[in-house]
Amino acid sequence: MTDTKNTQTSAFTWWQLFSYGFLTAPLAMGGFALVMYIPTFYAVDMGLGLGLVGAVFVAGRLFDVVTDPLIGHLSDETRSRIGARKPWMLVGVPGFSIAAWLLLAPPEGAGLLYLLIASGLYFLFYTVLDVPYSSTGLEISPHVHERSVLASSKASFQVIGALFAAAAPVVLMLPIGDTLPVVAQTIMVTSVLGLILFMHSMPERNRTVTEPRASLIKAVKMVWHSRPYRTLISGFLIVQSANALTAGLMVLFITHRLNAPNLIGLLMGLLLLSSALFLPVWVWVSKRKSKQYAWSCSVITCSVVLAAFAFVGEGNVVAAAMLAAILGACFGCDAIMPTSMLADIVYKGEEGGKKRLGGLSLAVKNSVSKLAFVVPMGLAFPVLDLVGFQEQGQNGCTEMLTLVFFFSGLPILLRLAALYVINKQSDTVRSTQEAEPV
Repeated sequence: MTDTKNTQTSAFTWWQLFSYGFLTAPLAMGGFALVMYIPTFYAVDMGLGLGLVGAVFVAGRLFDVVTDPLIGHLSDETRSRIGARKPWMLVGVPGFSIAAWLLLAPPEGAGLLYLLIASGLYFLFYTVLDVPYSSTGLEISPHVHERSVLASSKASFQVIGALFAAAAPVVLMLPIGDTLPVVAQTIMVTSVLGLILFMHSMPERNRTVTEPRASLIKAVKMVWHSRPYRTLISGFLIVQSANALTAGLMVLFITHRLNAPNLIGLLMGLLLLSSALFLPVWVWVSKRKSKQYAWSCSVITCSVVLAAFAFVGEGNVVAAAMLAAILGACFGCDAIMPTSMLADIVYKGEEGGKKRLGGLSLAVKNSVSKLAFVVPMGLAFPVLDLVGFQEQGQNGCTEMLTLVFFFSGLPILLRLAALYVINKQSDTVRSTQEAEPV
């Protein structure tokens, strides 16, 4: 059934949507560099070793799980003339810019202590900027459909930032060590520009909070008390775990199943580009039907694509490219629909002067996402090692079936479980999407 509330007139211009999403690009540049370049750079080029560097970044992710909810709660409780979120962004942008430079452009001879300090500052100020900034998207629009458009704007710039960081070494024709300072400089410039655009163009949602301040523990209990929120986060956790397995094993699958390691960059780029290009499709489906309907369609489509991937073998490059494009489209839906549905829940929950909980709600979702991406390291990689999977050699039937199971089979099972969770309380969750602004 079509949601009639989705026909409301847009409150934002295209320029405002651009100004809202732009700041995501430097965050995505830093996030991509952190995952794809930094560990190998410090481990190999700087000589610190894979074990030490891996431990530092695992500790950083665990640090995020603590700081995300804390920063989210503190930004919820902030009172100022320019709103709850903007003061944090004014601190976060220079802090993140400096931390990105320290991490991506270390001095010669930088050791473990330097990496600990630089990465700690990076993780901290990334959170200080990202959580309050992303929380604004849950609060600034009174329109159900436009919350999907806002999430889509951020997701588009996330892809742009990731593609820039991915293409920089190729375009500049420089080794990673010489490319990283250029990426850091770009992050610094675009972060400041993004902050200026946001501060100048985005309105502040003026609302009176009548409920008293609460401790972090009490606020977490208030957030978790919402049944629609619990349902959404549970489904999101399962989907992210499935995505983590597929994304985390993508390189191994292309290398050993397709026997085409030279196509890794092409297929990964196609996946990223497709995720951005198909965002308007999911926004349109959510407007015509509902956000749950769009997300459910994506979950089902992705399951079919993963099943097809199981039958792709060596030399099936065209088929793999087509499937990677559809897979990327589904990943894009996974990025925007849960966020937009969360915005519906938060907006309705804050009506009537109730306590502001958007920052904490988003921070818990972020923590869940980061924990989910530990799944490949904690589950798939140990099992692959146990069956004798060779990263640099030939693998037999057992090893390849194990790879396909974790890349395709288990994610399908997880997505089917998520589909049940997403829809088991559909009427309850959908009711949050039908709230009129006060």
